[in-house]
Amino acid sequence: MISHVDHKPNRGLFQEIADFWSAQLNNEIFLRDHPSISRGSKDYFDIILAARRRFIYYFPSMIAFLKPSPSGKLLEVGCGMGTDAFVFAREGFRVIGIDLASAHLELAKQLFSLYGMRGDFALGNAEELPFPSGRFGAAYSFGVLHHTPDTGRAIREIHRVLEPGGRAVLMLYHRHSINNFIHGVTGKGFENARQEKGKGTADAPVTQRFSKSEVLGMCSEFKHARICTEYVYGAGWGKVYQLTPKPVYDLLSKVLGWHLVIYLQK
Repeated sequence: MISHVDHKPNRGLFQEIADFWSAQLNNEIFLRDHPSISRGSKDYFDIILAARRRFIYYFPSMIAFLKPSPSGKLLEVGCGMGTDAFVFAREGFRVIGIDLASAHLELAKQLFSLYGMRGDFALGNAEELPFPSGRFGAAYSFGVLHHTPDTGRAIREIHRVLEPGGRAVLMLYHRHSINNFIHGVTGKGFENARQEKGKGTADAPVTQRFSKSEVLGMCSEFKHARICTEYVYGAGWGKVYQLTPKPVYDLLSKVLGWHLVIYLQK
């Protein structure tokens, strides 16, 4: 594990984060209408993969950006249950995924085994990536780095492990978004929306939201940085999502979307 003398991470907080995400398998929001599906089965993964294709509609743009990376070695930081890593592996990338949550990693290994795909998965901390500098041609982190205490440090670590000319795509939560406003008004948790603050199961220990200017500041070591705003809301909004006309949804996503999608080149 890489260590840095100028940084003393709060090990207790990281354990709290790991415990939360081992218990909170957030892709299972897509299984609300499938209560009889067995966790880890092929049907389980097929439903989740199909849902992510639908809701993360800009995934082809992320793949297209990463394809010209100087090598096909791709690191996913915060790989969860491996559904996005699986898509990259099918696209020809050699995937290594790290995550703090052991429960997610076991599912990632199970997914790849079910489909006979190759991928490596291990416990790892985004703020102390356990790899030498210049190891990967591409890096990817979706909805993860806003859940670590020092997001800027995690981004610098991604820069460090990329080869010269390496490419990365990150997704961070957008402060100036409809979703952030509604969560603030209602007091609902970001990652455990069925619970009110102070009641029942706690929300994620860390959930940060950023402005575009803050993100650009954190990405200043990269040669090129571009931010797109996407995904005004999704599965958690139920009927509201279903009834929103596509032109309206697309416009709101570009202006007040919840996802800041950052395209970076070292």
